[in-house]
Amino acid sequence: MHEESGLIVRRHARRDLVLPASISIAPEHQAMVRFSSNICERDGWVRATLTDFSPGGIGLMTHVYVPRMAVLRVRVRELADDEGSPILDIKARVQRVIMTDRRPAYLIGTSFVDVTDEQRAIIHRIAARMDDQDSN
Repeated sequence: MHEESGLIVRRHARRDLVLPASISIAPEHQAMVRFSSNICERDGWVRATLTDFSPGGIGLMTHVYVPRMAVLRVRVRELADDEGSPILDIKARVQRVIMTDRRPAYLIGTSFVDVTDEQRAIIHRIAARMDDQDSN
């Protein structure tokens, strides 16, 4: 998010993209936020679905509430490889959380934090693939 004249505005347009993902609380916030062991999979990870993507952040859908400003570790996988190596493993700060219905399900908007050069290159490759698909 970016502030101009006191307004918080988005720097990048979000684009719809659906991929399997998983989230965990980043180490720096684990003392304040913890997932219950009965909702987690192995090693404290919770399943999620990536719903949108931009060079500045991603949207996620999950059955677990995560408070605003919490920092997550997010692993995004290829659609055909739900259990394989992630194509992106990155930290993201929760900017907004919306309960979508009574299932419960939560739509989580995030912005990337502490992005390395390697992660930035992966983000740009994903964005370029999306641009290529749009032009075809």
